[in-house]
Amino acid sequence: MNYGHKIKFRPVSIFIMVFIILTCSFMSMENFVLAADGQEKPQTEAVSALLFDARRGQVILSKAADELSHSSLANRIMAVLITLEKADVDAMVTASKDATNTKNATLNLTVGEKYAVKNLLYALLLTGSPDASIALAEYVGGSEEGFVKMMNEYAANLEMTDTVFVNCTGDYHEKQVTTANDIAKLMKYALSNSNFNRFFGTQAKPWYDKEKTLLLTNTNNMFWSYPGTDGGLTASINNEIQSLVTTATKNNMRLVCVLLDVPTKNMYTDSIAYLDYGFTNYLYGTLVSAGASQRTITVEGQNLNLVATTDVHYIYPKGQNFIKSIDINIDESKLKPPITKTTIIGMLTYTLLDDTVINVELYPDREILPQKTTRQIMADRLRENKELLYLIAFLVFVEVVIIIYKIIKYIRKKAIKARARKITRGRFH
Repeated sequence: MNYGHKIKFRPVSIFIMVFIILTCSFMSMENFVLAADGQEKPQTEAVSALLFDARRGQVILSKAADELSHSSLANRIMAVLITLEKADVDAMVTASKDATNTKNATLNLTVGEKYAVKNLLYALLLTGSPDASIALAEYVGGSEEGFVKMMNEYAANLEMTDTVFVNCTGDYHEKQVTTANDIAKLMKYALSNSNFNRFFGTQAKPWYDKEKTLLLTNTNNMFWSYPGTDGGLTASINNEIQSLVTTATKNNMRLVCVLLDVPTKNMYTDSIAYLDYGFTNYLYGTLVSAGASQRTITVEGQNLNLVATTDVHYIYPKGQNFIKSIDINIDESKLKPPITKTTIIGMLTYTLLDDTVINVELYPDREILPQKTTRQIMADRLRENKELLYLIAFLVFVEVVIIIYKIIKYIRKKAIKARARKITRGRFH
């Protein structure tokens, strides 16, 4: 039978075929990555950058986030945060000579004049006013040195390991540094403060003094160019290079964009590109629903459902559940009555694909109390029916009074009879 000619492959032909197959494979993989992301990741001219979730701190985009920067952005945020936590915003600050003579002062404060803390805070946050910064530092920390010490202590507590503060104004100093990662830690903590959010989300405020009225306008133009912007500020060491942080909320998801040392001409286009990428490719969803059973266990023959008491949320790329692993740990020492609804029975731990760890406390959906004796049951019933208890007590009291009355009456009767017999015997004698 003739099966035709045998095909012979030369080494050169084999090499060409392998090359074509590998090229097609790499092209398919590249297309897959782009499809998974939804769109190509944006680029930025910033030296370092971060885009992350405001609630949990999940990172969406990152560029050289541990690169040291002399940006004054961290100074501004930290100074506002500490003042809000340590001072009454309605308190009055007396301007000192040092505050009024601060380099690059913008408010023209008057020595000895009193200014409200909140007005100085608006000036610092909206425009970076260095004279407002010094006045607040002296009021809260006793001196600029004392305030800077507080700033460094806060940084240490927030594990901002690459941040060092030398002054409160943000003026350049070779030893004063921070990173995008550290600013993310600071922002996550600051945004949990409702007062900080109120100031951080301000677009403009009037400044009044005896001679003039100024309109202090937020230097972050994202407020007027990007829908959903609800917070922001900028900081710069020179006119060509800026740093800025912007928060925006869409579809219940609040994202934070931090750009450090970005060319001024690119600061807003790069911020918009980062935020657009996050809102286009990520969703805000429920990881654990409140009241939904996560595990059923048996305690003394009774079934107990373990539940979360509040909804737990996270952000995830569209088309993925983004969960790497789930672990649950039960505290065996808590499985003995009495078990109440406030008893933490276990911990549900989610690890996401970006290595974010989310711990969810688990509680019982009902109580399991120790079995009671007959005496305890009756006592409980009596406590539950106080009116009946009072009635029984009253009846017992009445019965005791009647018995005592009858005893007294009986004794008196006997005494009368005894006296009568005694009198009768005396007559006969």
